[in-house]
Amino acid sequence: MMPVSGWLSVPGVLVVLLAAGVPVQAGLYSADEPLVSLAGSARSLLLGSSSSWLAEFYASWCGHCRNFKETWSALARDVQDWRPAVYLCVLDCAEESNSETCSEFGITGYPSMKFFKAFAEKTSDGVRVSGYTVDSLRKQIIDRLEEQKESPPPACPPLEPISTPELDQFFENNSEEYLAVIFEENKMYMGREVALDMLQFEGISVRRVVKDQTDLIEKFKVSSFPTGFLFSKNGSVSRIDPGEETRSSYTNLLRSLPGVKRANHRLIGWSEKTHDDENTVIRKADNSKVYMADLESALHYSLRVEVGRFHVLEGERLKALSNFVNVVRKYLPARPYLRTLLNSLYVWLRARTRTKVLFDDFEDVLNNKNMDQKAVLSSEENYVGCQGSKPEFRGFPCSLWTLFHMLTVQASEMATQRTVKPAPREVLSAMRGYVKYFFGCRECAEHFERMAQESLRTVRTLDEAIKWLWERHNRVNKRLAGAASEDPDFPKVQWPTPELCPLCQVKTESELVTWDDPNVMHFMKTHFSKDNIADAYLVDEDVLLEKQKKANEKRDKRDVTDQENKEEIKVNEDFSENTFDKKQEEGGKMSSVHKKEPKDRPRHKPTIIKMKPAVPLKQAVQEEILDLDSYGQGLFLSRSLQDSSLHKENRALHPKVLHEPQEADFDEAAVRSRLLKRGVDTQYLMGVVIENGDVNWKGRWVKMLEGGFSRLDISLCVLLYFLSSMCLFAMYLYMSLRKRCLRKRYLFPQA
Repeated sequence: MMPVSGWLSVPGVLVVLLAAGVPVQAGLYSADEPLVSLAGSARSLLLGSSSSWLAEFYASWCGHCRNFKETWSALARDVQDWRPAVYLCVLDCAEESNSETCSEFGITGYPSMKFFKAFAEKTSDGVRVSGYTVDSLRKQIIDRLEEQKESPPPACPPLEPISTPELDQFFENNSEEYLAVIFEENKMYMGREVALDMLQFEGISVRRVVKDQTDLIEKFKVSSFPTGFLFSKNGSVSRIDPGEETRSSYTNLLRSLPGVKRANHRLIGWSEKTHDDENTVIRKADNSKVYMADLESALHYSLRVEVGRFHVLEGERLKALSNFVNVVRKYLPARPYLRTLLNSLYVWLRARTRTKVLFDDFEDVLNNKNMDQKAVLSSEENYVGCQGSKPEFRGFPCSLWTLFHMLTVQASEMATQRTVKPAPREVLSAMRGYVKYFFGCRECAEHFERMAQESLRTVRTLDEAIKWLWERHNRVNKRLAGAASEDPDFPKVQWPTPELCPLCQVKTESELVTWDDPNVMHFMKTHFSKDNIADAYLVDEDVLLEKQKKANEKRDKRDVTDQENKEEIKVNEDFSENTFDKKQEEGGKMSSVHKKEPKDRPRHKPTIIKMKPAVPLKQAVQEEILDLDSYGQGLFLSRSLQDSSLHKENRALHPKVLHEPQEADFDEAAVRSRLLKRGVDTQYLMGVVIENGDVNWKGRWVKMLEGGFSRLDISLCVLLYFLSSMCLFAMYLYMSLRKRCLRKRYLFPQA
């Protein structure tokens, strides 16, 4: 196994992950930071929200992510008062429970940052954000907020320059005690930053004036930028003197004004359950051994999580996956069931290298869905020699290095035994392809690719392949020694250490330490030999096979349920479409209320400056605010007409005539089955009454006559028909009697 010294914690290329025995990864961020965790709630938070969101998707084992943590945390503290207009959030994609979410949001490398505007509708609405400094990221947040001109977050203050009419009538239209106006260059951000800094404070608003607004520049005789003026409700105007023309100086001064106080905003918190490091089960590991648990964990994570970030596998990416599986199946001294699975997986991939492969299909083969043979790969991470002092250290990167060192040595050993004739760079090329197309830490992958381009072509023998990988790993470790990604309990040192291999390092006459290449090669072949693999902490393959069987059965049931639900939805959609098509043929028009709102339809821009601080976030999303400014433009009348059409359309949804179904088309068993799935009483279906397996046609006709009316409606109709008949009969009797009387008078007139 890789030494406990930390030699295999991948430097710029690979670094740290989850420790075995820890059910949930701790991640890089904690609840005491002004951040929101997206774990378990990414869709509900990022989509349809009245706030904008800047999300970081990262992997806790990624060295670049760990280095970037300080910047992201500093940015969160810097803009924490911009909430609830914009939130910063994080999601650890290294946690397997989050991998599906990260894939859904299109995350293929770490760290990835995406900005979601307010009221975003789809996961693809997230816009990628680049930049790795607090200043550049803060400016990009402002730029993205300004782009939302038609649908800004309700809590966001106006960021556009204030016009002369707005300035003159500000206190007539607003209840604020103060208005701070900052004059600045067009490309300056300070005015907008201060406006957002004051978002959570009531009694004051902050606006900006840019250099192009010459009328205001001349009116207030502004000659230098930035310059601030404070307007009071009592009519006074004074120049702001913050001491220093900086964002923090302006913000601190404005917050200290009489009557300006922090409002009681409802903010979204961290929300994720925290896990103490005390839950980590530290396993005793012998640093002179290679643990099969580490090798299998590397395979599980690489094939299920790393490859799983791509919904479709094709071209060079699919070829790289096939090559990776091939070298693993050929050179890894795997357990029997795992060896069977790897062979089946390679055969399946080789037959599809010229086509597109869906990851779902690949996963079915990886999980041995058909269960036609004893083949299984552990579905959990189980680190022993690669376990770190904390869940976010070592783990997967360490195990991946271990795996490839094992493969280079085993390829050389098999060639010596004449069992196979591998190409000198076969394993290294497969490793290069995997890291290039699948390894999540993109900066790490780029570092490895540069090393490969630099000298990989010089490898001519299998032993040179062993040496090349060992040298590059030591070089990377040296560069990353002391970095934030380093596990303090397992420092990155040059490996093997003198304790493991006393003869590998020699001192020259000038006291310089050099490597003794023959002894190093002997040590590598001994350390990564089959005989040096430890089976400690492994789960028996028969137990894994039984767990896999249960998991597949559970997935099958879920797939059947999902398919049935899709079929039911399809039936309902077809029925609705037929109903609407028929109505349109009759000359009717569907109300626009029931049509899906066009995605490019702009939302009406709110006229309020600040949202009410006591309104809950969900309520703020659902509340419909009538813009009185639009009343005179007929928008209110249009809304009323829409509501009227809504009622008409609701009535139109009920078919006027229920046609008699053909008996030949009536499948009683299918009807009963579908009704039971939908939780509907099997006695009713479109006017059909089923009693003990027979069709009650009398009840069927009664149901058809109902035609969307309630039983009370029908009762009233019958009563009205009866009363009308009685009235007509009474009128008939009256007219008959009157006619007889008139005839009698005519025939026998009185004298």
